[in-house]
Amino acid sequence: MRYPKVRGHLKPYGIVARRKTTINHAFASAIAPSDTYDEQRVREAISTLGQDPDQELMCVYCGSPAQTWDHVFATVQDSKFSGHGHRLGNLLPCCKPCNSAKGNKDWRRFLSGLQFPEQIQQERESRIAVFLSKFVVHDTIPSHVPEYERLQQVKHQVMLLLAEADELAKTIRELAI
Repeated sequence: MRYPKVRGHLKPYGIVARRKTTINHAFASAIAPSDTYDEQRVREAISTLGQDPDQELMCVYCGSPAQTWDHVFATVQDSKFSGHGHRLGNLLPCCKPCNSAKGNKDWRRFLSGLQFPEQIQQERESRIAVFLSKFVVHDTIPSHVPEYERLQQVKHQVMLLLAEADELAKTIRELAI
């Protein structure tokens, strides 16, 4: 690391600016459907990815040892629930570097950017595509129901309270000088 990196730390932090994504994710995750663990179905899903469920899992993108699970399709889109939750068909074994680097990117675009030989790229893409065609579920949350509308109002109120907290923090910070 070089000394100019400290620049990002030498400024006031904000509650809303740093937490808006986290709050949107929390609200979307709270309503995102999830699957019940079914060992046989999980084993079938892992096998569909060309992996042995009785062995350590490998990252579907780069082939390194998997350390986490990637949500293939983001849970949040345009600050709201995307229709993809915590379902088996939306989770792929992944290493931490790939999970971080992929973020909300399209999985195909991310995979093609890894620069593996064409045959390996095609094999991995094909396995993931078959997995998704077999296991992915797109959920629809009825946004017209009163509970959903109220949830969005509550989220808005939380954001307003955080903005107020930012203003109070700024005032306190200025008084400390």
